[in-house]
Formats: sequence, structure tokens, C-alpha cells
Amino acid sequence: MKPDSLLVNGDSYSVGKKHQSYADFLGLALDLPVHNLSVVGSNNDRIVRSTIEKTIDLLNQGKNPLVIIGWSFIRRIEVWYYGDKHINIPDITEKKVDNPRFVTLDLLLAENMATLEQKSMITADREIHKMLTDFYCQLYLLSSWLEKNKIQYLFFSAANNTDCPINCFPYIDSLSLVKTCEKDPAIYRLHEFCIPGWAQDNDPEADTVTGHLSPGGHEKFSHTIKSILEDIHENI
Repeated sequence: MKPDSLLVNGDSYSVGKKHQSYADFLGLALDLPVHNLSVVGSNNDRIVRSTIEKTIDLLNQGKNPLVIIGWSFIRRIEVWYYGDKHINIPDITEKKVDNPRFVTLDLLLAENMATLEQKSMITADREIHKMLTDFYCQLYLLSSWLEKNKIQYLFFSAANNTDCPINCFPYIDSLSLVKTCEKDPAIYRLHEFCIPGWAQDNDPEADTVTGHLSPGGHEKFSHTIKSILEDIHENI
């Protein structure tokens, strides 16, 4: 069935800030209404949770969304925030309800508000095994759930996750769920392709430090995503 809406989720790389994002341009190109759940500072736990929540809402309305996720940094950790500042990251900003008090630990550290227990969750770069295993479990479960509901999708790394290729971790690479994700064409080059890397070659106006796209870069990147979709899915 041809999609009738576009659901995009991710972090700041998928947010247009004061201009249109690649999600907006892609919606125009595909002639689909856009639901962009991306939030600055987001982590992958929030992305998975809010994607499922919004997809259920759309399915209950009889909709058939095309789901595109630009994953955040695998190393980002989600924690519960007990303080009074409004730094929690909303799951779905469209809902008129109180948002949970989840936040990406990076934001608490930047504000010097992380507890000792939360700081203890930070691991050395070489100890990414748990995060990487959990991430692939999320990939497998979410992609399987979308397929069960006959929803087309595209997963890619918006943030730069090229420093933790799966073949460097023999145990993780041996898992059947990981092998399944690796064979899925809709899970696109997670440890090779990212927005900052794409921007180096295609967006001279991109942020030179973070690799965030310029307004023109968002429009050009939407063409790249559309081309990838056309290669993966016939009915777009």
C-alpha cells in the first residue's frame, strides 16, 4: 500500500531550526503530510519510544505512514531528570499532555546537574559493547514491528556513528538479530553514512564543527534520501 503520510524522527540533524528540514522538502517531493518528531539533543531511546507511539496513533486513524529515522549517537544515554528546570526532551510535542522527565545525560552534564549515580553511567569509548548491543536490539524489534504492520521505513545514522563498526565487536556481530539488521536494505549503512559525512562532500555551507546542514543542504539531502527510498521501496 502506498504511504499517505511521512513520519520522521531523529535529533538536531533532522530539525530545521529556523528553516525547513530535509523532512519538509521530502514531504513536498512525495506529496505527503509530514510529522517530524525530531528534537534537539534527542537520544535513541526517545526516538524509538516516540516513533512507536506516533505510529500507533496514525494506525488507529487508518493512516499508513512512511517512517524515516535518522539515528542519534549510539553513545547517548537517557536518564530521568528530577530537577525543576525545563530541560526534559518531549516525546511528541504535538500532544497536549505533560511530557515525561526524560533527558539525554549530555544535557545534564553540560548544566552540571547530573547526579553521581548518573555520572557513573558514563563509560569509556572502548566500552561501548552494551550500548551497541542494545541499539541493535532496538533496530531489530522496531523494524520487525513496522514490517508486521506493513509499514515502509528507512533507518540511517544522522549523527556520526562511523567510529564503532559492528565488525570490530565479534560477539555482537555474531548475533542473529544483528545479522538480520545487516541484511535489511532499509537499514542503510549505519556505520558508513551520516549527515556530517554527507555534508563534507555536498554542503559547503554546513556547520564546520558539527556538520549540521544549511538550509540548502537540507533540500539537497532530501534528494539523497528520496533516491535511497526509491532504490529500497518500489511503492513510494
